[in-house]
Amino acid sequence: MAGTSASLNRVDGAWAQTGTLTFSRTLAGADRAWEVITEVPAVTIPRAGVWEVNVQARAVAVLPAAAVAAGCGVTIGVYKNGALIPGTEALAVFQSEAGGDQGDQVQATASRQFMHTFAAGDTVQLGAYRLGTTGTASIVSNGDGRVYVTAHWVAPEGDTPT
Repeated sequence: MAGTSASLNRVDGAWAQTGTLTFSRTLAGADRAWEVITEVPAVTIPRAGVWEVNVQARAVAVLPAAAVAAGCGVTIGVYKNGALIPGTEALAVFQSEAGGDQGDQVQATASRQFMHTFAAGDTVQLGAYRLGTTGTASIVSNGDGRVYVTAHWVAPEGDTPT
């Protein structure tokens, strides 16, 4: 499914967020290969300073019934101007099964909240990678659980997070 809303909501330069999104994105990369989740629009920081960033992501891991002992999962992280912000990673979901016990789906929602100094015009994006190469790992956003990115300005430029 494609995103139903690529709009961003803003309030007087002190708040930015993604709109309501509906999509399903299968993570197709190699084990632990980061992917930018392009279905989630980049949030542009409207003014310099310290911002509180909140990210929520719903993840799905599925192991096929015919698999031998395996694991499948999803880790999320936050990008600034196309580069991962160290320390923003969060394990969203992981499923590990013994041989012959697969065929199940596991879903979970992870969130990450942190303070970071940004310049006006910096962009914030959701990234994710799959854990393992067996099964299917996805990021999903719909009425059962939404994916979003929000940013709230909390301090002027020159202030530092503590």
